[in-house]
Amino acid sequence: MEKVIHSQLESFLKENNILYDLQSGFRPKYSTDTCLIHLTDHIKSEMDKGNYTGMVTLDLQKAFDTVNHNIMYNKLKAIGLDDNSVNWFRSYLSGRSQMVNLDGYNSKPEAITCGVPQGSVLGPLLFLIYVNDMESAVTCKLLLYADDSALLISHKDIDYIQTELSVQLESVNKWLIDNRLSLHLGKTESILFGSKRKLKKHSNIRVICKGQELQCRKSVKYLGIEMDQNLSGELTGKSIIKKTNSRLKFFYRQCTFKNPEIRKMLCSSLIQCNFDYACSTWFSSLSKVVRSKLQICQNKMIRFINNLPNREHIGPTEIKDVGWLTVENRVEFLKLCHMHKIINGKCPEYMLKCITKTSQIHCHNTRKSAYSLFVPRVNTNGLNSFYYTGIKFWNSLPYNIQSISCYLNFKTKVKKFIQSRMEDNINSIYMYY
Repeated sequence: MEKVIHSQLESFLKENNILYDLQSGFRPKYSTDTCLIHLTDHIKSEMDKGNYTGMVTLDLQKAFDTVNHNIMYNKLKAIGLDDNSVNWFRSYLSGRSQMVNLDGYNSKPEAITCGVPQGSVLGPLLFLIYVNDMESAVTCKLLLYADDSALLISHKDIDYIQTELSVQLESVNKWLIDNRLSLHLGKTESILFGSKRKLKKHSNIRVICKGQELQCRKSVKYLGIEMDQNLSGELTGKSIIKKTNSRLKFFYRQCTFKNPEIRKMLCSSLIQCNFDYACSTWFSSLSKVVRSKLQICQNKMIRFINNLPNREHIGPTEIKDVGWLTVENRVEFLKLCHMHKIINGKCPEYMLKCITKTSQIHCHNTRKSAYSLFVPRVNTNGLNSFYYTGIKFWNSLPYNIQSISCYLNFKTKVKKFIQSRMEDNINSIYMYY
């Protein structure tokens, strides 16, 4: 029943374009990857213009558990649901109770008067509707991933950024109070992004809410990615290196499996996933030193999988035999997968706006121009952006791969194409560690 209602409600929201454009949580085609790509490319674009970007990450206290039911019903009416539909949701949310079990003893059941059922099918979608009008409280850029929120303001003047962020934060805090949600000011943080040259002049901002100054950090964690002030990606890269070495040491001590397939499964599920997560946003900015160390970590995994000696050479053949790509080529592969989704309209609207086909720029129609993309002009910071590198990678693909519409077929063909090219680069310096 919940799945049926969820499908109908989701279709209604989509057809009427009700959900906030920059809400990336619990929605088809949206993900943490798309949200982080949009965020980091926006900041890099502002850096290229010579601007600072101030960001405040909002920490809501138990957001899912404090949703007010009466306000929820009013919001359902406001988006266009009729009385019968609202009454169905009233029945769905009411009449629930909970108890605590401690050492085999149960407390007295108490009625649940607020919150959406976590772990349910409908709970996340109801929460998106509840916070959907948060954007009406601000005039700056607001990013949402369910209850993970961030305010962004870009400008050349630090004082303007500080003042505006303080005003916008006060406005959001008022909205939260009106909607029976609460902001944890102790965990709400601010950060100032900018180029290295700009950060030498100013590296901090003072954002104040309810008379309390927020902590201004040198780095913040948003959706699982550690972001420093110039988006170098170094903190994320070093964190992955540390996790990889730690987990491989554990595997060598505890793993008694000799089967390479089982060892590969362990590495893929517990280590390789860290390399892949949101790599489109942080890898391109890494220094050569950190990139080489990441490749060294992957080589260690391949030695573990095949039970090879510590000093055994790892090259393209060994990597291909495991079914992997080099770290750098893996990032290229994942960026091309994102590009395929953008080209074929299987991505959020905010990602489509940043892509322009060459055929839309000039009228010289050729078979290649039907799928090639216009390469934007960028400065130093933009060279590491997802859109610039992704478009360059996409344009380098053969026409017969660009024209594949099926996503699974595209992934297979692109991986084979990159593997064949990888073998040609056998002299790469990253292969001999």
